[in-house]
Amino acid sequence: MYVIKDEPRTLINGYIDFSTRKKLGQLVTDAYKWSSLLQENTLQLKTIRGKKRLLPEIKNVSIEFFLIQAMKNNELPFKYRFANNVRGSHPYLELYNDDTIIHVNQVSRKNMCARKAICRDVLFKPIQSYIEFEELDEISYHEKRYFQLNHGYQTSTPEFVTLGIPNNSYKFDASIPILEEYTAIEGHLPKSKIEKIDGDFLDAFQRYAEGDEQNEEGNVK
Repeated sequence: MYVIKDEPRTLINGYIDFSTRKKLGQLVTDAYKWSSLLQENTLQLKTIRGKKRLLPEIKNVSIEFFLIQAMKNNELPFKYRFANNVRGSHPYLELYNDDTIIHVNQVSRKNMCARKAICRDVLFKPIQSYIEFEELDEISYHEKRYFQLNHGYQTSTPEFVTLGIPNNSYKFDASIPILEEYTAIEGHLPKSKIEKIDGDFLDAFQRYAEGDEQNEEGNVK
């Protein structure tokens, strides 16, 4: 049984509360189910090559799509935008508000940070910057706090969803296993609401996958 640890939970809760974490876990679960349905109904994704090479990317795109739809529906307290890596060869999604930036990554282990990349590394901050110092006025951090939402792996349902604060050693200074937290509080894992491939939803997903929304931004609540 997962035991909730107060220290990292309290620290992260100041920026991303449980209701938001709960929603993030649900969205990742739904995106995995959507990807699984696409695999079952797409011949190319049923092959060994399709499972190893295409399905991981389908999951990444699906999670982005589900997150963006949730933000458009004011179900998450973030805006979204697309940025590019240093070489300009890979666009990636950023969730953000006045205090926070979140990057979403697919990784192979629960406690694993995303691999080294300048676009992520420049956002790393000391763990002290996430703490409110009421009595020490000389300590001041004005930039947004950076989090990673990492998930994995090559399964039909997510084995883990971790929200954490990464450091320069590519380890988490503090993290919350969202699925375990969800189970400890709700008594069960999040259950996907996706039951079948809806035609209109598939059309919207295909437009997104083709890059139609990469210049749009959502609104914060």
